Amino acid sequence: MPEIRGRLREEDYTPYVITSLQESDRMNVLVGMIRNSLTELELGISGALNITEGMEALSTSLQLNRVNDSWQKLAYPSLKPLSGWFADLLSRMEQLVEWTNERSGLLKSIWISGLFNPMAFLTAVMQVTARNKQLPLDYMTNRATILNILDSTDIVGLPVNGVHIHGLFLEGASWEEGKGDDEGYISDSKMKELHPEMPVINIFSVHIKEMSWENMYHCPVFITPERGATYVTQVNVRMDPDDDEKRWILAGAAL
Repeated sequence: MPEIRGRLREEDYTPYVITSLQESDRMNVLVGMIRNSLTELELGISGALNITEGMEALSTSLQLNRVNDSWQKLAYPSLKPLSGWFADLLSRMEQLVEWTNERSGLLKSIWISGLFNPMAFLTAVMQVTARNKQLPLDYMTNRATILNILDSTDIVGLPVNGVHIHGLFLEGASWEEGKGDDEGYISDSKMKELHPEMPVINIFSVHIKEMSWENMYHCPVFITPERGATYVTQVNVRMDPDDDEKRWILAGAAL
């Protein structure tokens, strides 16, 4: 991190760059905790250190394929077993390495599910627009356009406005892909499709007076399927013009 910060000029510290550094700092703390606790456990098993309650708890977690409590406190909400959690951790690290090395300060598409604090990133989108338009941040809100692009690697560049994000899944409904330039819309769940992955989404900021919810569902976004305290924000998800929003509220549709 000192090397990365050392090559940045004062004007390089955009909201996106600051967010990437904050995410990297949190990842470094987590990885440091994992490394130190595993090293201590190894020394304890070899007899070089006395076994503590913390070591025993870590050993039990490893045997049960469960994320240790001390790791979870520094991590992010997750329902994955340890094996899946660790694979997910490596993917998050890869994104942060790529992001912090990106000279523009922003990737073509951000895997938003791989962030410690996705709301901070969404706030950064509003900050950038507010600064460019010389408006107070309180006057800004985020709007979403769901693209007809399923694979984020097909994105060829940064959007004209805002950012591209991917990695969201829909629950309680399905997604009907649009044709051509027409945006898709939320639809009934399909058989054997519990959590369909959403296409790439363009998130950009507009003045609150310019925000329209016509034919839109106020779709809540959560970090895990447990919902509750993992609420992040709400996204405008297009509905069929004949749809009533109450239908999707009763269905519990969420991202």
